[in-house]
Amino acid sequence: MKKSLLLTTTIAIIFTGCIPSTLQQSNLNISDEPKALRFNTNESTFITRLQPNISKNERNEFIDEFILKSDVQCRQYLDNPQENKKKSKNEDELYMNIAHTVSTVLGLGYITQTAETIFLDNDESNKENQKAYENALSPEIKKGVEIVRERYAKKIKKKKKLSIKKYNSNQLKEDMNIYDKQCDKEYGLIEINRALKEMQNQMRNPTYAKPKPTPKINLEAVKNKVKAVSKEIKKKENNATKKVKSLDSNRTNS
Repeated sequence: MKKSLLLTTTIAIIFTGCIPSTLQQSNLNISDEPKALRFNTNESTFITRLQPNISKNERNEFIDEFILKSDVQCRQYLDNPQENKKKSKNEDELYMNIAHTVSTVLGLGYITQTAETIFLDNDESNKENQKAYENALSPEIKKGVEIVRERYAKKIKKKKKLSIKKYNSNQLKEDMNIYDKQCDKEYGLIEINRALKEMQNQMRNPTYAKPKPTPKINLEAVKNKVKAVSKEIKKKENNATKKVKSLDSNRTNS
């Protein structure tokens, strides 16, 4: 009962009503829970340096170089499991939200039940099953991160027309920090949830139209992968239960 209540509460918080403006701006309310490592763009190879007395042209050149090289480094970071292996509680909840939406769309209750089991009972026996979810959705998570950062990069680039007085090096550093922070699996998971919610709204109301629908996330792949992983985990659990019953039966007969 407590598991279902927690999942319901999480879903209600993230998916009640319209998507908040904070989500639309991609400045998402990610947990402050500390991670072992956090992505930071390495500026050691940059041609342009961000100085306090930088000119407008130099600042704009730096912006272009920063976004280009940060994107390359972010992809490398996400591809390296040793660098981003620390997982937060938020991620578990986001995986459950994805499973719940897919479960609702497909009408398969066991998908939600399986997700509750492996992500709420965070013991050692469920680590392998959690990893199966993460590995299956890895391409879509990375795509989600790319979408979030692309959206914020456009916001930064729009500021290139501003004067140094209106957009100085300190303000740019703040945007750079946000951009680096967005190189995180949590942002990718939230973007998947956003796309699934959009799809769910359209299914419930065919006339529903959002001005800027979330692009690029392959929702069919998400649905198929969640279904396949849940089915495999359920099969393993059933086999384990049968094995235990068989052992108990043998002990009784002997």
